[in-house]
Amino acid sequence: MSKNSHGPEGSDDNTVAGARHRVEEARERLGDSVGQLAAKADVKGRTQEKAAEVRDQVVEVGQQVRDQIKEHTPERVRDAATRAAVTGKEVATKAAGTGRANPRPLLVAGGVAVVVLAVARARRRSRRS
Repeated sequence: MSKNSHGPEGSDDNTVAGARHRVEEARERLGDSVGQLAAKADVKGRTQEKAAEVRDQVVEVGQQVRDQIKEHTPERVRDAATRAAVTGKEVATKAAGTGRANPRPLLVAGGVAVVVLAVARARRRSRRS
């Protein structure tokens, strides 16, 4: 037998190469295991993914419900609702414009409210004493 031979397995080079190959395979398996454990440990990431899924489901169901309501609501009711929304918006816009054009009545009403609240608070404090 030669000096480099170790029985039936062959030379040191073959044994070292085999060992290196087995070590590489073990490292790959270990890397896969670590990756899987890291994915399980990423609670924040998993929670965000689940939240995104639920949000998408809610949006989809909301769209389906909206479509069903629209489909089953008579047109005259939809028209009345649209008119009411437009009227409400017009009233709010007009009130805001009036308040900006003449703020004195709003200021007086606010001042009266402050005085009433102050008097009520003072009475409540005097009753406790």
